[in-house]
Amino acid sequence: MSLPHHSTRILLKDLIALKSQAELFMLPPTGKKSTTGFGSTYSPFKSRGLDFQEVRVYQPGDDIRQIDWHVTAKYGKPFTKLYTEEKERTIFFVVDLRNNMHFATHGDFKDVIAARLAAFMAFMAEHQKDKLGYIIITDEGITSSGDADAYGVLTPMFNALTGDAKYTQVADPFNAICRALTQLLPRGAFTFLFSDFYDWNATHTDILAPLSEKTTFLFCPIYDELEIHLPDDTLSFSDGTDTLTISAHQSKLRQKFYDDWKQRTQMLETAAKKYGWGLLPIKTDSDYLADISHFCFQGRNG
Repeated sequence: MSLPHHSTRILLKDLIALKSQAELFMLPPTGKKSTTGFGSTYSPFKSRGLDFQEVRVYQPGDDIRQIDWHVTAKYGKPFTKLYTEEKERTIFFVVDLRNNMHFATHGDFKDVIAARLAAFMAFMAEHQKDKLGYIIITDEGITSSGDADAYGVLTPMFNALTGDAKYTQVADPFNAICRALTQLLPRGAFTFLFSDFYDWNATHTDILAPLSEKTTFLFCPIYDELEIHLPDDTLSFSDGTDTLTISAHQSKLRQKFYDDWKQRTQMLETAAKKYGWGLLPIKTDSDYLADISHFCFQGRNG
């Protein structure tokens, strides 16, 4: 799967171009088959169809093709299999586009990765005729919709960087988002969270925990090599206007960088294991579209 390397900006045309990649990756439905992608949970992109519900005694007018012959033989009278059609599914995206995400020393910037992942998966979900929703985090606040199409997810992500969007200002973005999700997510929903989670804490985990019984979460912490291994050197960083220079010669500073990253990682790992959440760390220089595709389709295409 091809990727534009070292992308530092989110371009709407690049997000739209992901539609053809998403549709090429989608496999044609081959009938109702459960596939796993998030540990013990179902992949959000399995083929939908009819779910078996129960058997009952055959009634005039029932389809004889649905007779359960094993139960019929056991009880000596005909029984019919009953099915219910799978309901429309909701795929939700939480996309962090704050200034802390506008960073990378290797590969694409974190905010570019978050936007591209959301766009790619939105096109996949739309191909499956799923309902879409989103919450986008910026430094100005959050913007959201519980009913959107794929282009309705792409546009606000692009507008978030141009300032052409309406925001709700909040003191703690993740607290507001977690509480919003408790209201927005219907049973059976799948939620993707794309962020570096630098300000995620145990309170946010506690808010989402009760939703684990009815929804599925996939956390995608995006990180850069520098967060793990800060080099013994003098480093300069720039946002295009201002430049910051720091000395990383002190081993305590380098250790602190690593400890902070490790703490965030372990916190998410612990929560994922406890509540059955999916967890897919994304490195900035990885083939992240292929990684998330394989993760979600694990069991269908290997």
